[in-house]
Formats: sequence, structure tokens, C-alpha cells
Amino acid sequence: MSRAIQKRRRDAAARARRQGAAAKALQQPMRRGGLLGWLVALFGGGRSSDGGSAEDEALAREATFARSLYLFGPVGRGKTTAMDLFYEALGPKKAQRRHFHEFMSELHADIHARREKGDARGDTAARFARAQAKRAKVLCFDEFFVNNIADATLLGRVLTVLIDEGVTVVTTSNQPPAELYPGGLKRELFLPTIALIEEEFSVVNLDHGQDYRLTGVADTEAWLQPLDDRSARLFRGLFEREAGRREGQPLQLSLLGRSLEVPEAVGRTALFRFADLCEAPLGRDDFQLLAQSFDRVFIDEIPVIRYANRESGERFRVMIDVLYEAGTCVYGRAEAPIGELIRLEEHEMPPFLRTESRLVEMQSLAYRQPAKAQPEPQPTPKGKFKAKAKPRKSANGGSKQA
Repeated sequence: MSRAIQKRRRDAAARARRQGAAAKALQQPMRRGGLLGWLVALFGGGRSSDGGSAEDEALAREATFARSLYLFGPVGRGKTTAMDLFYEALGPKKAQRRHFHEFMSELHADIHARREKGDARGDTAARFARAQAKRAKVLCFDEFFVNNIADATLLGRVLTVLIDEGVTVVTTSNQPPAELYPGGLKRELFLPTIALIEEEFSVVNLDHGQDYRLTGVADTEAWLQPLDDRSARLFRGLFEREAGRREGQPLQLSLLGRSLEVPEAVGRTALFRFADLCEAPLGRDDFQLLAQSFDRVFIDEIPVIRYANRESGERFRVMIDVLYEAGTCVYGRAEAPIGELIRLEEHEMPPFLRTESRLVEMQSLAYRQPAKAQPEPQPTPKGKFKAKAKPRKSANGGSKQA
């Protein structure tokens, strides 16, 4: 534990002893417990109501606000919804909302850029974290997950600096802290980070036995299997029906220097093979360009995800996350049903459980209800197409579940 954290704890304890109102505010959330208790503490709901001074109440808020939250539970329990509501209540001036994978990618890119410039002196991870702390004092992470040694070695330092700088971190995960990075290379080096999370975060299990994504799911034709001639004919007919035309045209999307080849598109409906999207060197930014450009994405020839094709499977996972968050409808023709699509070792499965759950919801009629019509991608003078951003769509008229 860093000296700064120890000092902050001593200072908080001293203030609590001097101020009875602060002590009561700290005790009240503990009695309530769970997510509600954390929110009560954060927003000052646990303050003493016996006439404490404004200074007492300010100290109470200061003592509780910096406490971070680690919200975990199985897929579909509403973790992302809870975090989104919290973020929307604060607003972008007070908080940042980031996908955890995106945040870590930005960290690695920053370190690489500094090394390229010959500016790798000192603690580069700490410098990155301090820069993030200046942008907002609340940082919301969605899908907290560690699956490689590079992230594992940097994460502890980043979290420590964020806490030292007084940042409140709110994160969602499918796993409790003790089960992060299971079976990972040199996992013993990651154990202090687990201890830091358990010590500095309020850890709340949001598991009440109901996967909301499965509520109202209908047996629809949006996912076809196996990969045979019959499913190929049906899939083509489904594309033509949704596109309103027998065949489309290839095009190239471009946005902010990025480009994406689309084999066939009609308006805001596009058709790809799995290999086009997941066996090519594409990333989250490319998939966001795809989501901005189309309301309906057809993906053909999806294989079972095994160890041998895990890299393309990881791209598929990231792509489904991006398309789901954007409310894009996904139609698939695959080697197997959704529940049998991912066949990995047990320790590799956790991030893909979310993928399975989201794919199931995306097949529902409620999810695929038409959104407000969006403009088609517009041609540029060079014959390319520019993507136009579309508003995030909810499958059921409310927030997404996670």
C-alpha cells in the first residue's frame, strides 16, 4: 500500500474522530450495505440529521466520496445500467465513462508514444494516471477484465495513482476481485492489485438470479445454423428482405483517417463474412465506424470459437460489444447455436459469457424494433463513404443490461 494512501487514511480517521457527524456518516452506509449503502455515502445521504454544522457535513462528504466501487455479478444483472444511471446523474463535467479495454489500450499507446519520442523517463503509467485524474474526479469503467500480463503489471500502479489523486473509480465486472486474471502468466505479481481493490473499493455482488437479457426473448430467424446450403439460402433471403433489394454494392467507409471495406451494402444494411471483420487487423475504432454507419449488420460464416482461432474470437467479442452498445441489429449464420458457439477453456470463458448473453438478446424482436430512421452513408468526392454517427438505441426502450 502506498504511503499516500496510508496518509490519506490517517487524515480521514483523524477528521472522523474530531467530528461526530463524519463518524455517523461513515457508519450509516455500513448498516445499509451493498450498492444502496455506497450511493447513500457518496451523495451524503448518511449525514447526521441532528443539527450538525455545514463544516461537519462537508467533512462527512469528503470522508466518503473518495470510496470507489467494484460492482460484479453474472451477465445480464444490470451492472452497466446501474453505472450508466450513476454517470448520467453526475454528467460529463464531473465524471468520465470509459470501456476498460479502451482505457488500457490508450495507456499502452501513451507509453509506446513516449518511448518513440525518447520520453520514457520515470513512471510512465503513473504519469498517464495523473493526467486522467486531472480530467475528472470520477472514473467509470465498464467490463473490468484482465487477460494478459501487460495489463496485469500496469493496472496496480494505475489504480494506486488514481486513488492517491482522489479519484473515485466505479467499475463493473463479471468476476469478483479474487477471481480476476485466473490462470494468468505470473499471476502472483497481480495479487497485490487484487488486495488493493478489496481494500480500497466497496465490493458489491449484484447477483439476484435474473438475466434481464433473456426476458421476452423470442425464437427468431436472426441467427441461422449450421453452415449448410439451406441456411445459406435463408440467410441471403433474409438480407434481401431487410435491405429491400436483391443485391447491394461494395463500398469503403472512412472517418478520421480510418477506412473499412464493406463487401455489400444497401442503405444502412451491410453484409460481411466473419473473416472480413474478425480475421482482419481491425479494432474497436473500426467497429465503432461500422456501428455508426449501419443499423443492420449481417455476418456470414461464423465459426465456433476455439483455442486455435481465439484471436479472431476476441475481435468478435469486442465487435459484438460495440454493436450492442450502439443498438445495431446483428444477423448471423454460424457453425453452431449461440449457446454452443464459444468452446474455450474454463478460465478463458468469463469475457465471452457476456458475448453470449448479448447475442441472445440481440435476437429478440424487442431489440430489433426499428429505430428512428438514420441517413445513409454519404459518398465523398473520391467515391468513398463517410460515416455519420447515430444515437444509441435501447432494445426495450430503456437502458442496456450488463
